[in-house]
Amino acid sequence: MTCTRRWSWRTTAVVAVVALLGTACTPGGDSVSPGKEDPLEIKAAAEVNSLAEEHAEAVSAAAGVPLENWRTNTAPCVGRGGEIADDGRWTLTGFARLPVAPTEQIATLHRVRDSWREQGHEITEDRAFTEGDGGVVSMREAATSVTISLATNASRDRIALIIATDCYQPADGEDPANP
Repeated sequence: MTCTRRWSWRTTAVVAVVALLGTACTPGGDSVSPGKEDPLEIKAAAEVNSLAEEHAEAVSAAAGVPLENWRTNTAPCVGRGGEIADDGRWTLTGFARLPVAPTEQIATLHRVRDSWREQGHEITEDRAFTEGDGGVVSMREAATSVTISLATNASRDRIALIIATDCYQPADGEDPANP
């Protein structure tokens, strides 16, 4: 018996966020993320929000479609064991949708992926779903440790965009870990 799973937009987004946050807040491989004992960069929330928005706009330009419903949120960093940081370290996640016709979604994912490759980013995931009409592509930018994922939704009328940043210590007077 063959089991085929079609994921909803929300399921795909949740899986992608968990994967992105796991890679954004835990060092590994040849990542430029700091080690456990290394101090984190201090960043203002506005600066990190601007960085995420720049990345979202770059994806929009590469895809050739406008962003819909762009939003961000901040949260405390989560460690490898699921522990929540209590020292103020935080991360930002951005979300948007890209309206793309079902017949253009795979080509759009490939166009964005190729743009990332041309810029020298590491492609961390690149796959089509078993049905052949949807897929996921993700990347990690070494210089900033920003991760970006694009995934088609179940109705195939949009592509979900998820951006996750590395963990940072808050700037003076800010507490983005507890919005």
